Amino acid sequence: MLKLSTLLLAGGLAYFTVGQAHAQTELNSRPQPGMTPSQATPAPAYPQLPLRPTDDDYPRYQGSLALELGWGAPYGFGVSYAHHLTPNWDINGGLGIGIGGKIGIGTRYFLKPERTFTPYVGANVVRTGRIDQVSVELNGEQAVYSMASSATLHLRGGVRWQPGRVGLLATGGYGVRLGGNPVVYDPAYNPSPQLRNFVDIISPGGVEVSVGIVVGLGR
Repeated sequence: MLKLSTLLLAGGLAYFTVGQAHAQTELNSRPQPGMTPSQATPAPAYPQLPLRPTDDDYPRYQGSLALELGWGAPYGFGVSYAHHLTPNWDINGGLGIGIGGKIGIGTRYFLKPERTFTPYVGANVVRTGRIDQVSVELNGEQAVYSMASSATLHLRGGVRWQPGRVGLLATGGYGVRLGGNPVVYDPAYNPSPQLRNFVDIISPGGVEVSVGIVVGLGR
């Protein structure tokens, strides 16, 4: 009988002890009046480095103004304006001075217009004005010639580098005269083949190697 009472007493004490521990755990886990639940500590903020600009960050322009010069360039030393019908395709017109005044129209197609560096192909038709009684000398030989007005088709290809509003053009190509040779020599002279070739080289048409500066206009 004593052993049974002892067991019952021990069991009661154990039950009481477990219940008190459970109640204390619940009390500690509940927010008390006047206290707010603890919040997660925010991660320290670090300054973000600026991202490197991509090709898509560079501006696009509705038009451009170009100053070009070089051997066989459509407008000699001249200026042209281009309007972009699409990002890839523009139409342009220009004028300048070479062997005779020049005026014409053209078009270009840019293969990668969204990039800073893009190849392009194009064509220009240019009208060169008449010049009269031009004196030319080569290796001590002299001649006088006149050149009638003529038209030339310039087939061109090159690259444009334009990181911002101002860029550069580099172009190569070939000019084909539309019609016969516009050069007529003064009858008092009988030029040699070498002098005739020289005059033909500096006349409209032939190989083009030119460079230019391009300025974007509009947005």
